[in-house]
Amino acid sequence: MSKNDERFLMKVVDMYYKEEMPQEKIAKQLNVSRTTISRALTKAKKEGYVKIIIDFPAENSIDLEKKLEQKYGLKEVIAVNTKNKEEIDFLVAREASSYLARVIKSNTVLGITWGYTLKKMVDSFDSEHVGNQMKVNNVEVVPLLGTMMPDTAKQDELRFGYSSLLSSKLAEAMHGISYNLPAPMYVRNPEIKQMFLHEPQISQTLKRARQCDIGVFGIGTLSERSSIASLDYEKKDMIFQLAKQGGIGEVAGRIYKEDGQLLESDLNDRIIGIDLDEIKKIPTRIGIAYGEEKVKAIRTAIATGLINVLITDCFTAEQI
Repeated sequence: MSKNDERFLMKVVDMYYKEEMPQEKIAKQLNVSRTTISRALTKAKKEGYVKIIIDFPAENSIDLEKKLEQKYGLKEVIAVNTKNKEEIDFLVAREASSYLARVIKSNTVLGITWGYTLKKMVDSFDSEHVGNQMKVNNVEVVPLLGTMMPDTAKQDELRFGYSSLLSSKLAEAMHGISYNLPAPMYVRNPEIKQMFLHEPQISQTLKRARQCDIGVFGIGTLSERSSIASLDYEKKDMIFQLAKQGGIGEVAGRIYKEDGQLLESDLNDRIIGIDLDEIKKIPTRIGIAYGEEKVKAIRTAIATGLINVLITDCFTAEQI
């Protein structure tokens, strides 16, 4: 390398790294093309003029996240790193709201399901004023399934986790447009379901739901502590029977088996909302879930493509 070449490399490195000048400005000042500056910076690294030291905090989940992304072909994994398990609810909700704000662009159609976890995410979106930081327009938020009535008054918190209500709150927080799905999550029989589906407002909302760019899903289990177990006693008993028949998880009210396929049951003929095949057609499918009892359900959801983005905690991610 000639002295002139050496001097040029040092000049470019000094301007780019020390003075923090944009490459275009450097190119203009040195009277060369931007491509020449880019190549010079690359060569400077190879020649040892630039050494990049990555110094992350000691406690991070980058390697764990990367391992899951590569193993399952996921777009992104966020695994909250904390030693205090009591913080997980808040931290996962905050990371989920931050991720949404990062990926939502103008004219996005966003679909949302239901449950405790998604309620906490929407609450975080509101309390952290995330929407005020977004520079987007014409975002539409659509509920992906109908409303479920909890079994008892003790489930009041879940009443605020309905898909339509979350859709409305999230749209308000990001100054977007919300849709309403004025229908139950489950009805008594297929005939009643067809009556609801022929109502223009319901059919139009479900049509928009199938056009989502992004979907946000909680991942449930079929245990007594799950949101879906808050159904009335008759349906609750059916849920536990489905668990005995091989059901391991729930997304958007649909029960699936360990192979990711829908568990056929009478329940499927009575649910108002999009199905698993329609979910898989949504380009970005964000699953927000954590907890040891959900590991199997989450693993199946990511392995079979029900979701392609996972937001969880480091304890759950390690078990997956």
